[in-house]
Amino acid sequence: MFEATGFQALPGHILERIALYVSNREPTFAMTIYDPSYCDDKPVKAYLPLMAVNRALRVIAASLFYRFASMEIGMSKRSHSRRYVMPSVLCLEDVAKIGAQDYVKQIRLEVDAYVLEDGLYKDAEYVEDEIIPLIEKFSKFTSANTFYLTHNADSDYMYESKRRWRHVGEHPDDPKNKLLEGVDIPGALDKIKRAVVEAVPRARRVVFLGGNQNMYHPTEHDKRLNRNVIDFMESLVSSLALGHVSLIKTKVSKGLLASLSSSEMVLRSITLSHNKGSQQHIEIVRRNWARLEKLHLDHLTTHAVVRMTWGDGGSGTLVYPRLKHLCINVCSGSRSSIQRQPTTNPFPALTTLICHGQFPFSTPIILTEGAKHIRRLDLDLDADLMEEYGNTLFAEKSFEALENVTLGWCVRGSPRVPQSQILFTKALSIGAKTQIAHLHNLKVDWLDSASLKGLHALATLHSLDMELTSITPVQALMIFNACPQLQRAYISLQDETERRYSEIRMPDEAELTEFQETHKGCKSKLQSLGIYSTGFSRSRRAAEYIVMISNVLPCLKRVCVSSFVRVIPNKYIPDNTFASKLYDAINSALKRKAYKNNAKIHSIDFTIDNCW
Repeated sequence: MFEATGFQALPGHILERIALYVSNREPTFAMTIYDPSYCDDKPVKAYLPLMAVNRALRVIAASLFYRFASMEIGMSKRSHSRRYVMPSVLCLEDVAKIGAQDYVKQIRLEVDAYVLEDGLYKDAEYVEDEIIPLIEKFSKFTSANTFYLTHNADSDYMYESKRRWRHVGEHPDDPKNKLLEGVDIPGALDKIKRAVVEAVPRARRVVFLGGNQNMYHPTEHDKRLNRNVIDFMESLVSSLALGHVSLIKTKVSKGLLASLSSSEMVLRSITLSHNKGSQQHIEIVRRNWARLEKLHLDHLTTHAVVRMTWGDGGSGTLVYPRLKHLCINVCSGSRSSIQRQPTTNPFPALTTLICHGQFPFSTPIILTEGAKHIRRLDLDLDADLMEEYGNTLFAEKSFEALENVTLGWCVRGSPRVPQSQILFTKALSIGAKTQIAHLHNLKVDWLDSASLKGLHALATLHSLDMELTSITPVQALMIFNACPQLQRAYISLQDETERRYSEIRMPDEAELTEFQETHKGCKSKLQSLGIYSTGFSRSRRAAEYIVMISNVLPCLKRVCVSSFVRVIPNKYIPDNTFASKLYDAINSALKRKAYKNNAKIHSIDFTIDNCW
């Protein structure tokens, strides 16, 4: 009888974590789960050996490795061959040859009209003979559900096209001109569109990635080709039964607006990114108000966001009755009460509200009404918002359904200490049954047991994340003790002392014993402790206090030092220097005489991890 190996007995999500860890991928917390535009288009060779371990791990590794592939229409052989020298995107043709098409979920469809024009100029049957048969090979990509649409321009082919059309103008009687003038780009793209729709029938999501045309002083022909490609993409979109669309650095034409607003289109999710919120972009959102369930806005202005709530005819409020998830990332501009604001709650079904940057609404109605049903709240606050609504809007247990709260200070400036302290306590008291709390970019100068007693969220809290909010080792233990259900915590540690660098030394044996005796009554149930960063003059001193904290936590099983650093909101980069130095210092601290026969401290798994 077949017996499952250790690997095969593990659940799928654990095997996926193993594959991500081996490949050293960015941690999942670095990506917002409400951004459907995210795609990982770089296959990792580290997945390949995992496919040879056993069947269970092979399926997981293959699903990650082959998840994203590219289908290029009219790309030059030169650019195609370069991919094999510096591979970054898998080619659909290669995936099909090895029978891995069932793993492909996302397809990048890239169009180069200049190369397509060159092919048709040299061979009138170029599309039928070269492109259509290639697309027909992809008819088994039934698992793919997402198209990433973009257009490019190979500079060599673009210049050759300009030269040919310049020749037409200079020599109008040349018989060869008829070959060029007979090239039917729109007709060719229409044939390609029909073949693509048949090849990938289950595509329900489209992401427009803009394009890289590299055109300076475009001619009328350049503009016409660009328009042909855009028409092709718009026609493709109108031929699919879409549920999600994402526009990244993409202009919205009247045709695209009409396609995305038609009665046949059932858009439940929209993402707008790096578009500045033009009137056409706003209209796509407004015209899908009745069915929209998820809305992700990235790099928009406050005025653009507020305009989405304006009612028709210049009055009233446009209500989105089904919108459950609203994510506003990197919102800029001033918040003004002069702008027309919603008079009623435009999002009555909202369960998730995320706003990084400037909060766009000057009226509190979205938060006051949303307090009844919002389960996840993630806000960057500022001085004006706190002064105006801090005592009323964020009152104790004001958010009845809140389970996950993230409060921090707007990245534009650091908070004044009193406001920071208020925000710290607000985050841990506004929810009646909060389970996850994330505090970032705050300053906590004072904290004692008395200040923690009235914070009701501490009784139900399971996970605490204090990124860029530094606390001392003693403050950390106070918080852990005050949270009877806390299982996981991620903290940024800072030194207890402010003495000069030359006066800071390692704690001696007497201090270790005193710390142990002072906190021996710790009843925390914390099992996993993550370290974001340390505000210590030396890695060894930071390591000493990490070990001291770990030694008094009775249920602790794992201490993880992050190997990623935060560079901007929701973006992390690898930095093994800090993690390696701190990890080595922890191992040195564990060799001290005080821990020689300490079975408890040596049972804890101290590790560097890239994914908590």
